[in-house]
Amino acid sequence: SVARNPDALLWLARLRQTDQYSYDHSLDVAAHVMIFGRYLGLGDESIAALGMAGMLQDVGKLRLPVRLLQKTGRVSPREYEIFKTHVDFSLQVLAASRHAIPQMLDIVARHHERCDGSGYPQGLKGEAVGLMAEIAGICDVYCAMTRERPYGDAASSQVALDAVRAMRGSRFSESIVDQFVQCIGLYPVGTLVELNSGEVAVVV
Repeated sequence: SVARNPDALLWLARLRQTDQYSYDHSLDVAAHVMIFGRYLGLGDESIAALGMAGMLQDVGKLRLPVRLLQKTGRVSPREYEIFKTHVDFSLQVLAASRHAIPQMLDIVARHHERCDGSGYPQGLKGEAVGLMAEIAGICDVYCAMTRERPYGDAASSQVALDAVRAMRGSRFSESIVDQFVQCIGLYPVGTLVELNSGEVAVVV
């Protein structure tokens, strides 16, 4: 998919130059949405659309002030409103590409929407969010928590999954949360664990 969409590589390269966290996060999300999509039994086209959307959903951040992207303190309400505009900017950038497909654009447009209407930019509720956007949204939230950010340390997989479970039936539908937890597992690959023998191991 990336080979068929050379613009994607250019936008990713620019994102990496502008904000390393946003770049790393994009690759994290792309991997997770494809893994989750495969777990849910989606077809190859849908998984490819999810992967491209996950990788490119934040390219609109290129049009935000760098100081806002790299801010270490609390974001003010005004700054949060500015930050939310990255969704529209992403859509503008991607829609200009002749390789953009409607399904990918739809996922990008809705990946910050939440089932209880607390999301943005449209405040969609329930089924209006859509399965694909919910997949992107839950992976976006999980990946954001498990990577070190300018304003906070990375959480462990277990802590992040607990936080996602707390959103069950509110921000995310019950079924999508349950299946995401089963897909990722309590001890994902790469997790450090202490065995009852006292030895430390890495899940492979």
